[in-house]
Amino acid sequence: MTAPFIPEEILALSERCITHIHKRFGITPDFSSETLSLLDHFAFAVIADEGRGQAPTAGHPLRMNLVHLFAPTLGAFFGETLRRQFGGRWRFVELTPLAWRLEFDTFFLRLNPAGIAANVLAAQALDDWAGDLITAPPLMDGLRERLAAAPAVADEEFFSFGTAFESIQIAREYLLAIAVGNDSVDCSENSYDLVFGRRV
Repeated sequence: MTAPFIPEEILALSERCITHIHKRFGITPDFSSETLSLLDHFAFAVIADEGRGQAPTAGHPLRMNLVHLFAPTLGAFFGETLRRQFGGRWRFVELTPLAWRLEFDTFFLRLNPAGIAANVLAAQALDDWAGDLITAPPLMDGLRERLAAAPAVADEEFFSFGTAFESIQIAREYLLAIAVGNDSVDCSENSYDLVFGRRV
C-alpha cells in the first residue's frame, strides 16, 4: 500500500506549529487527538498576548491579524491530525490556505482545516475562510440536524479545536451509519470532484 501524499507545505507548517507549541509550553504535540487541546491553549495564549492579557472580543482587528498569521499553521497541524486519525487526503485546488481541502476516504465529508483555525482565532464564523463541514447535498440537511442535536457547549468553547474535532466525530458517525448497507458510497477523488466540482 502506497503512503498517502502529504503536500510539503502542510508538513512544513505542521512542523512550525509543533515548534511554536513546544517553545510556548515545553510540550511536543504528536498528531494524536489527545494533544489537540494544545492548539486551543496556544491560540488562547497568543490572543491574550495580543490583547495584553485580555482576549479581544470576537472579530476584533487584533484577532483578525492573528488569523492571517496563525490560521495556516494551526490549520495544517489540525488537518494532518484529522487525516491521520480518520484517513483522508489533502486537495489543493489552489495554493492559498483559503482553498485547502481535506477529504475523508471512508465517509463523505470535506472541510478546510485552515478555515476552522481561522474561525477559532476570530471566535466567529468568517465568510472568507470556509470552516464548514460539507457533505453531498442530499445529506447536508440531515448532517446539520444531527450536529444541531449534539449537546450544547459553552459560548467560549464553541469556536475551538476541541469542539471542531467532536463535531467531525459526530459527522463521521452519522455518515458511516448512513453508508451501512449502501455499496454505492464512493469516497474517491473522482467522486468528490463529481459532487463538488474540481475547483470548489
